[in-house]
Amino acid sequence: MHRVHTAVGRVFRFSAIKKNLYIFLVLLPLASYAQSISNSQWFLWIRYYNQTRLNEKLTLHAEIDDRVYSNPLQQSQFFSHIHLHNRIKPWVDIAGAMSYNLTNLPSNLSVRVTEWRPWQEVNFFSDKNKKILFQFRYRLDERFIQNNNKTELTGGYHFNLRHRFRLQMTTSLIKLKNDRSISLKLSDEVMLNTGDVPRVFDQNRLSGSLEYQMSDRWSIESGYVNLIQPITDSEFYERHVIRTTIYHKLGKWK
Repeated sequence: MHRVHTAVGRVFRFSAIKKNLYIFLVLLPLASYAQSISNSQWFLWIRYYNQTRLNEKLTLHAEIDDRVYSNPLQQSQFFSHIHLHNRIKPWVDIAGAMSYNLTNLPSNLSVRVTEWRPWQEVNFFSDKNKKILFQFRYRLDERFIQNNNKTELTGGYHFNLRHRFRLQMTTSLIKLKNDRSISLKLSDEVMLNTGDVPRVFDQNRLSGSLEYQMSDRWSIESGYVNLIQPITDSEFYERHVIRTTIYHKLGKWK
């Protein structure tokens, strides 16, 4: 009987956490929209995402992500990530990673700012056998960013932590022949800074996309990301992003 009560208590606690977290992630971006949008921009993001299965639990992920302004077509950012994931439970995945990033300063696109970013994350999954898969991800970024005055580099690096909270829903829309399918993904991610930073709120990303599974090894995903990022405490960028990702799997997958 004690075990039953304990299990029931865990279920209620987990449900309450999910409910409160959902409310937090939904209301925060709405609060951002209530502020002044002073700059609106369009971007194109193109990413190659490789997943190499090492064994039943370990998977090595590698990403190359190129981001450009759409009008005029100019370089914005370049990202490379490598992360090792461990599926410690069917519903829990943990990872450690390193990223190398280059960002062209918006006020001087000829200057590129380097960032080194170790990070760790944990993912929680709902029952994968259900029609709709829910995923919650917490990621901690340790950011080492080159110092700059928004127009040129000033020497050295500064450090801060960034906490990322993402809720994502995935559901299959169409089943096709030869293991091909089309899926819908919807997600919302809030990023918050701590440390030596001018403000806590970093950005919010609200996105929707379609993924076409071409084979058991290849798929392509394309969609829209609405990104809100502060300029000052009362002014915000609104960035409209068309994002395309090519997924490629290697190793033994079931």
